[in-house]
Amino acid sequence: MMGSSTRSSGSSTPTPTPTPNPTHTMPTTHPWSLVPAADYEAHFGPEGAGLLAAFGGVFGRVYAARRPRRVALLALRTGAGLQHIDPSMTSRVVGLDVNLSFLAVARQRFLELGTRLELFCADAESAELEPGAFDLVHAAHALEYLDLRVVGPRIASWLAPGGACSVVLQMGSLCEAEAGAPATLRGAATAGRLVTPEEVSGALGAEGLVERRTFELALQGGRRLFAGLWERPASGPAST
Repeated sequence: MMGSSTRSSGSSTPTPTPTPNPTHTMPTTHPWSLVPAADYEAHFGPEGAGLLAAFGGVFGRVYAARRPRRVALLALRTGAGLQHIDPSMTSRVVGLDVNLSFLAVARQRFLELGTRLELFCADAESAELEPGAFDLVHAAHALEYLDLRVVGPRIASWLAPGGACSVVLQMGSLCEAEAGAPATLRGAATAGRLVTPEEVSGALGAEGLVERRTFELALQGGRRLFAGLWERPASGPAST
């Protein structure tokens, strides 16, 4: 595989490979690439922070409302939310993540999606996806580790007319949120920064996307998540 985008193992049927952008090359030792999948799921699962169910639940709500034919998930992790994919409705699901072990878990867990599920070891700053190729781009627990100045224009370009971007953010300190987590997870948390809903709205609005809905979720242990949806107008200029 050329560049920093690496395809995970799966079906032998060849599928298009994103071309890396040489201007935004993914670091070879991205902190999230070092996190064992077992540690991630133990900490974020039901016996830990409970965030996997929340992330998957938000995706499920958006997916049911939008009924997308083509989906991209910008930080797939181990696949939370993929259980909501209806193969009779959705023909293509692209998952990006910097951690190969996460992608391996997702592939094994959702074998029924077959060649519809395309997995790439890359982040949204380095992977090139086709312009206008997606009806839904979903970014849960992703923008905290990306440069909005880079990914905002990319997300907008990947959306088809009438397509939407859904975002899930952690509220509060990322480091505090990972208190009690394994050392590998604490290290990954320190590589990110808190992103505010206002920053996301500004970045996506600057690319012509229109805010459609936002809400907050209160979780166990005092954690809070922000979720929002921005839409690319089907035609004509974006309005506010």
